[in-house]
Order: sequence, then structure tokens, then C-alpha cells
Amino acid sequence: MSLRKLRAYQEEAFWAPERLRRFFLLWLRQGGKTTTLGEQSLREMMIHKGRLITYASANLNMGSEMVEKEAKTWHDLLADLQALAASKQQKLEAGVRDTESDRAEWRPLPSNVAWENLADVMERNRLELRLWHSSTVCSRTKIIAASVRTARSWSGSVKLDEAPFVQDLRNLLAELEPIFSTDPTFKFLMAGTLPPDYAHYSYELGMPADGRDEWPINPKGNWFKNRVGLWVHRVSVDDAEAAGRKVFDPDTGVEQTLEENREMSMDREGWDRSNRHKRPEVGTSAIAPITLDACVARGKARGLAGPDEPPSGWLDLVGKNKLALGLDLATTTNKKSNPSSLALMEQIGSEYVTRFVFWWKTSNPQVTRDKVRNVLMALKMAGRKARMLNVDASNERFFATDLRTAVQDLVAVNLVTGGEAAEYRGEAMIMKAYLGNLLANTAEDGKLALPAHRYLTDDIGRVFRKAGSFEADVGTNGEHGDTFDAIKLALFGLAGRGEAFAEAIGFGAPPPGPPTGRNEGRLSAWQPTYTLNS
Repeated sequence: MSLRKLRAYQEEAFWAPERLRRFFLLWLRQGGKTTTLGEQSLREMMIHKGRLITYASANLNMGSEMVEKEAKTWHDLLADLQALAASKQQKLEAGVRDTESDRAEWRPLPSNVAWENLADVMERNRLELRLWHSSTVCSRTKIIAASVRTARSWSGSVKLDEAPFVQDLRNLLAELEPIFSTDPTFKFLMAGTLPPDYAHYSYELGMPADGRDEWPINPKGNWFKNRVGLWVHRVSVDDAEAAGRKVFDPDTGVEQTLEENREMSMDREGWDRSNRHKRPEVGTSAIAPITLDACVARGKARGLAGPDEPPSGWLDLVGKNKLALGLDLATTTNKKSNPSSLALMEQIGSEYVTRFVFWWKTSNPQVTRDKVRNVLMALKMAGRKARMLNVDASNERFFATDLRTAVQDLVAVNLVTGGEAAEYRGEAMIMKAYLGNLLANTAEDGKLALPAHRYLTDDIGRVFRKAGSFEADVGTNGEHGDTFDAIKLALFGLAGRGEAFAEAIGFGAPPPGPPTGRNEGRLSAWQPTYTLNS
């Protein structure tokens, strides 16, 4: 059927509609889901004259960036499908309707349409593929956004791509059920990768009826029935590797082992979820207790922690290596005032030693200004200067900007907003998730040293993973993982790279040569980069 050789698991899924009316492709990220669904659609259009197939994608509901990615995939796929149809002496065209009505005029798109133009067509839910059986009879595939609102108008077979990212998936599936009662030849296929939200309905759909969680490596993938009676085709990155799929360094293009690829991922929990379908460790500590204990053992007598002021003697611990500071500003959570926290970190080789952490509560902004400035002046008098002060400006933007003005003569200040978009080696996440993973991974890799103090370990222990990011429980006195945030911001000034600094620092070896261009407001794939806020 295909002009190209399918991997074993793709071939298994391609022919599955011969024996199954509906199933769920629970595949690894970038495993070829869209391509396989597209080729299935073409085959079904060839077999059934006049067939309508509705191809719905959650990506078309997830903002312009996802639409562009989906359009680029379809741009490349269209050329393959058109060539495949031509080899069967049939004509396949892509076109656009100005309205959803079948009576609206249909205009063919040029075969060499640019993917940017295709993205615009797809965003408007107007892309349609037609396979002509004669001058008057054609089969069609409509490509639309997946939503409950549009589901009532669907008919024929349905292909639902990125189903785990449909927000209201349970209700959407209920709307689709009546379709299958009208014609026994209609098919319903879903595909996708598990999302960060553990409460999403797709986790129930991906759960075997017998509850097992261990699978043999199989290049064809593994079939099972889930708890609601739906067949699921499970393909992990290990299965795909056995089928010939390789992984490569996103920067250098050098082939990697799966474990090397995982090690370079900023969000290793996300890598496990997307590639091995491992359920998130919801509610678990951001840094495991045994790992936290090792960090404290490593930092004992090398750093200090305490309330209100920098602990006495901290300056004697500071060496001649690179320094960075992180400041988490006080906010109010659950009607409890949180402390502010300031951390100073020194990089010694590949190790990151927290020289001090201290915390305080105040309603007077001048107190915070004075504390920060006093630390910076002490460093200056000792002939030292931090390369950066990273300030969490997520909730206190006005004061953070004011503070930058007050100390900019002593240090470069970077205002960091936790909700801003970030990217690391092609992985999209928010800044809060990036920084939390940066600290957790550094601890896990045995490169983080922390002062020994009960308040500090308890406060770090409040931070836990949730839905692909990090949250914190609130202590009796408003403690809210503020020291965790200060330390991760200090680490960002050393293991990350502010735009003002040119050297390559961080996870993995950088590729030869410097990065090119500017990545405004993003983390580059070359190494963590975050634009200094103006």
C-alpha cells in the first residue's frame, strides 16, 4: 500500500482496521501517528467510493504554534499521499471550503502549497482532501479541530489525532458514539501520547483491564483491552527502537542510546511519560528525600542557612569561582504571607555549591532592598561580584522592577516570570517547570550541595510535581517552597545561561560553534537561554 517501508508497529496499526472497528494508538512521541492515520484514511477512501472521513486533531485547538506544526506534518504527508494515489492511478487533491456547508464552493489548493499557507487553511477548519473515483464521485477527508461543539456534525469514519490533549475527551467520545450505529463499515481510531495531567480521561483509556504495567519489547507493539473494553495498541520507545527507529542528539545529530537521550532531557519525568507511557509521580517530592539528604551531606560545612539575615561567616566560604544569586519575593498564598528568600551559589567545576540561603518576612519593601544591597556590597568589598541576580517577578513585577533599579550598579538583574514559555532541546514548557527540573536534575546528578538546616530541608520537601510542573504545600507560617525557588533561580544564573553571557554552561556538551541568532523570550535548543526582561 505504501511507497515507503513501514516500521513493524506502523504496519501492525495500518492493517488493524481490517479486523477492528475502533482502537486507540497509544504511541510514543514522534512515532509516526499522524502519518499512519493519514495513510489509513487514503486506503479507506480508495476502498469506499463516496466515503467521508473526519480527521480531527487537538493540535488545531492549541494555538498557532501547534497548528503550524500540524500543518508542516500534513504538508510533507500530502506529497506522499498524492504520490501513493498516483501509483494506484487515482487522483488526490487538497482543497478548501469557505464554509462548513457541503454546498459551499470547493477550491483545489496547488500541489506545492507552502506549509505556512496550509497552516492558515487548517486553522480555519477548511482543509479537505478529495480522492476522485470518477469525474463526479469522490471520497473525502475533512481536517478539523477536535471539539464537542463540532462533533455533532461529523459523519463517516473518524480519526482523532492527539486525543489525550482534547480537554473534554470523555464527553467528545459520547458525542461520537451515534456515528457507528449508522454503518458497520465506519471506523473510529484515536492516537496520542499521555498528557501531563494525570486526571485526564486518556489515562483510564490507556489502563489495561488486568492492571499490568510491564510489557515485553515487541517491534510490532503490544495489544490489550482497556477497562472500558476498547482495544489499545501500545508502542513505547523501546518497541520502536526494536523496529528500527533511532534517536539522535537534537543539537549535533549524533546517534544516541535511549538512556543517553533521556539523560539530556530537561523533563525526565515527561520523557518517561511521552516515550514509555509511565504515569507521572503525582504528589511526590520534586527532589526525593534520599537525594535531598545526599545534597545536604555534600554541602555540610560548605554553606550556611538561617532566618532574617545572611548567616554569620558566609563571606569566608565564598571562593574565586563564578557566583549567582536568586531571590524569591514574598507573596500571599491561602491567606498566609510567604517569606522572601535569597540564595547565593558558587560553581566549582561541575558542582553547584549553595553558599548561603536565608529567609525573612516583612511588609516594608525597603527592608528587602537593604538586605539584597548589603549582600552585594559585602561581595564588592571582598573583591567579588556575582554574574547575575535572578528575581522571581511572577507576582511582584512592580517591586521586582524597582529592586532592579536599586541594585543594578552592583549586579546584572534578570526578572524571571514563571508562566512564560520556554524551550529546551525542542521540549516546550513554562519557565517554572524548566527551573524546577533544572534544580531537580542537578540534585539527581549529584552536582548540588546544600546547607544543613532543618527549615531548609522541610521547605524544599514541600515542593512536589504536578501536571508537568511544580507546586508547593503551605506551611503553618506561610512557608511555600520559597527557599527552593531562590536556589533554583541562583542555579539558573550558572547552569542556565542569561542572554548577557556567552559561554556554554549546563546539561550535556554543547555542539561545536556558537548558537546563531536571538531567541527572544525562549530557551534555545543549544543551551538554556532566557532573554533579559527590559
